[in-house]
This record gives sequence, structure tokens and C-alpha cells, in this order.
Amino acid sequence: MGLSYYRFSLSWPRILPNGRPDSASADGLRYYNALINELLDNGINPQVTLYHWDLPQALEDEGGFLSDDFPEWFNDYANYCFEQFGDRVKFWITFNEPLEHCCARVR
Repeated sequence: MGLSYYRFSLSWPRILPNGRPDSASADGLRYYNALINELLDNGINPQVTLYHWDLPQALEDEGGFLSDDFPEWFNDYANYCFEQFGDRVKFWITFNEPLEHCCARVR
């Protein structure tokens, strides 16, 4: 197909089911490691979106995106992803469609 880049989104709940690094899922990490490695093995650079509207239920129950704690939760999640995948992923996107959060979904 001649692809140089492939963009995909990580699922926060798939990696950290309760939203925090102490809840890491071995299955989730294995899935994304395999995907990233397969892309690289085929000469395709992964472009990874960290947040694509799926928040772990435990964090949603604590106020979700509108919680004052959301920035800290996201920082912890992002740093965890950088630690796990950053040796192979060079291109990161923080939020998919960020204006959707501030202008349409959060009212």
C-alpha cells in the first residue's frame, strides 16, 4: 500500500482499566506493543492519539472530563504511555478533535 504513517488511538481503559498506572492491563499493553512492533517491522511509523473520548469508568464516576483532577489523571496516563511506547513512537497526538470537548460535548 505504500504507507509511511499509520494513525491510531490508544484506549485509556484498555491500558489502565481503573484509569491509573497501578491498574495496568498486561493484555492491553501486549496488544499495543504488538501493533506498534508490526507497524515498525513493515516500515510504517505509528502516530498515536492518546485520548479519543474513552475514559475509564472509574474516572467518569469521579467527574470525568469536567473533574478538576482530569489534568492530573491525563498527565499520569500520558507519562505511562510514553514510558511504555515512547522508545518506538515518535509522533503523539494528545486529543482527537479537541474542539469537540470544549464546544460540543461539555456543556
